[in-house]
Amino acid sequence: MCKLFPASLEGEARKWFYNLAPGTVNNYETLVKAFLETYMHNNRPRPRVNRLFTLARRFREPLRSLTDRLRNLCTEIGKVPVDQQIFGFENALGRSNPIWVAMFTEKPQMLKEMRKMQEHFIALEEIQEESRDIGVQEASSAPESTSDDTQIRPEKRPSPPVRGNGKKEWIAKGKRPRNEARTYTPLNAPLEEIFKEVEKRSDIIYPASRGIQFEETKDHPKYCHYHQYRGHSTNNCREVKDIVQHLIRDGYL
Repeated sequence: MCKLFPASLEGEARKWFYNLAPGTVNNYETLVKAFLETYMHNNRPRPRVNRLFTLARRFREPLRSLTDRLRNLCTEIGKVPVDQQIFGFENALGRSNPIWVAMFTEKPQMLKEMRKMQEHFIALEEIQEESRDIGVQEASSAPESTSDDTQIRPEKRPSPPVRGNGKKEWIAKGKRPRNEARTYTPLNAPLEEIFKEVEKRSDIIYPASRGIQFEETKDHPKYCHYHQYRGHSTNNCREVKDIVQHLIRDGYL
């Protein structure tokens, strides 16, 4: 082994071997130890497992790129436990990321499960990106009109559907700015009492979702009967005011 060792050397390392003082090498292990002590500084040290938890998704980085970086880092480190690979990937994601929410909910325990989720969300992301690129290309290739007579007028917004009695159906929420000044019809009863009477009517249409109860206001003393959570009162709810005013203008009240 000692005689074959120089066959793998070249350049400066080969000169080093033949310049060893007589009696330096007694066996192969001594030769290997002497070689490593001389040239170990040229060997790049392997990263440790703690490097896995410094991994973070870059700004606008595709999910496929992040996944590839994770796998390459695990290969460089060596044998990384499965739970640390999964936790390292979760740690690299933002909490608003859909795949983080899915992993937090389903809690994968095996690399096969995590990789299946990765491929699923990578495919979704690439489909969305492709659709976005097609939309940009279509918008850029659309002909621009230079004549005022040939400009396409925006479609007229359809009016609310009409009931059998000729009254307009209540639209849950308009698109006016929230800071727009509004004029309300004076009421002869508290807003909360009027709304309780309105809720008894089956012909009033409300939005599918009225919001959620925030954790920081769950113990708030005021309660809104429209939103059905605490944080403000029914009398101070702007949506309730809009509903009542619409019903007054349309002849419901």
